[in-house]
Amino acid sequence: MSESLIGHQNHLDLESYIATYQGHTRIARALFIAAKCPSLEIDAYRLALSDIKEITNDTTKYLHCVDELNNALKKQNSHPMEIDTEWVKSTQISNKKTMEQLQSELRTYKAGLISESIRVTQTRMGDFYYACGDIPNALKSYHRVREHCASNKHVIEMCFNVIKANITANNFASVRTYIARAETTPDLPNKTITLAKLKCCNALFLLSAEEDAKYGTVAKALTEIPAEANGSFSDIISPNDVAIYGGLCALASFDRSQLRSLMVNQGFRSYLELEPQIRDIIEAFQDSKYSACFDLLSSYRNDLLLDMYLNPHVDILFGHIKEKAMVQYCAPYSTVDMRRMANIFKMSVDSLEDDLVSLIGDSDRISARIDSYEKVSIK
Repeated sequence: MSESLIGHQNHLDLESYIATYQGHTRIARALFIAAKCPSLEIDAYRLALSDIKEITNDTTKYLHCVDELNNALKKQNSHPMEIDTEWVKSTQISNKKTMEQLQSELRTYKAGLISESIRVTQTRMGDFYYACGDIPNALKSYHRVREHCASNKHVIEMCFNVIKANITANNFASVRTYIARAETTPDLPNKTITLAKLKCCNALFLLSAEEDAKYGTVAKALTEIPAEANGSFSDIISPNDVAIYGGLCALASFDRSQLRSLMVNQGFRSYLELEPQIRDIIEAFQDSKYSACFDLLSSYRNDLLLDMYLNPHVDILFGHIKEKAMVQYCAPYSTVDMRRMANIFKMSVDSLEDDLVSLIGDSDRISARIDSYEKVSIK
């Protein structure tokens, strides 16, 4: 979805939102918001620039981000930001020195066939390339670690390094490959946290396709993350995202009994407390308060569109939720007044009729017929 949120209102507190993440995902999310929301563009670029200098050695990304920020400032007739040439120069010098040192160490260890030192140095080289924004070389280094892994802990570390680099490069096919490799590793170290991180990675893999994702699988993965794993995967997604992604995907795919079970799941409830509007949306749906449910969904739509993974799915998810609500609304009645139903679902009678025709005819989810003249559906 390429929609730009020009003039749209949102509830997003940008600094608080970015603060829920760690590592490179902070930068990626700030840059996504800058590209999508002109009202937050300048602040988002400034936050990204601060993190680029703080947690990376990526001078190319820094210069590009300054350029984008200055284009935004120019549109507002504001003074441009000066490039920190000292940081750029010192970082480039440091990068060259570090690379030469790592290559020298690696040659020495390879000559001596010191496998553990080779593994450690290849990992450090991968981390170095990753910090410099050179993802292809980071992946080459991480892949070369595999033959030198001497324990399951080493294998899991290697898998997560490959996963994080591929997520950064939006290469999600490889993400799934290394999730599977990690999942099949016997005697997982720190099993609870490791499995929680893998579930988060799998959720992003499933949401990476800009089509109808397997929302039930996303929901199942995220709603099973235990409370004690909170905060252990913020370099992938935040605990708040667990509530948002898991809650909306569950609402779009779970049946009523699954939703009831979800709302008494103390582990997932702890995540919902971080995003009470998602909890309120689910509870309104469960209580058949569809007007309140869709009012809340509508009011948070623009915030959801600013999420780099949820963005392509927002309207699809809303559509699934609306269809489920329509089916549930019609179920107890032999005759449904479409004028009253349209008012509850915040839509025109004609649009509602089109949706009901689809649910009756194309998907066979409602057993009824439509009386277009009287504007009722009859079982």
